[in-house]
Amino acid sequence: MRASPVASVIALSSVIVLASCGGGTGAAPEPIGPSATQAASPIPPVKNPRDVAALARRPCELLTSQQAAGFGLDFPPKQMDGVLGNLDCEWLSRTREQEILRQVGISTFTNNPTLEVVYAREHGRPFFELTEIAGYPAIVTRSNPDLPHCDIDVKPAERQSISLSYDSKLFRNDPQQACVVGKQVAAAVVMNLPSKG
Repeated sequence: MRASPVASVIALSSVIVLASCGGGTGAAPEPIGPSATQAASPIPPVKNPRDVAALARRPCELLTSQQAAGFGLDFPPKQMDGVLGNLDCEWLSRTREQEILRQVGISTFTNNPTLEVVYAREHGRPFFELTEIAGYPAIVTRSNPDLPHCDIDVKPAERQSISLSYDSKLFRNDPQQACVVGKQVAAAVVMNLPSKG
């Protein structure tokens, strides 16, 4: 009786695995390179990495005063403590009556696979988009399609990321515009990071 093609492939794979495990030289096994993990990850590899760590302790420098003004945000921003010992930064825009019109919050993450975690946790959201921002892998999510709020995570380097939230009451009648503008803000932030390496 002939073996099925699947059984033949499994048997051949077992032989290859067993052969690669042999050797007996006593040398330590070589670590698996990043290409093996990247092949399994839905997040594409980063090209031309930028260094989040360079500004992680100064997150309010991720937007210049000119850029903040261009996005209708008041200056100066407010720096605050974030999660995992990081620092965050928040920009607001208020009416004369002190009602918040726009809000941008930025968090930085270093030595952390944040984008992969976001993908695993958020891909079931009502709005989920795996995309690129300024040429870097990014995930854009909205938890409530009726609210003008957008969350954007960008991976400028391996194990480094920027998380940005954008809210604007000006988009109450067109909530998805929050992601259109939020992506523009995220692109400006990423391009303000220095090149890595």
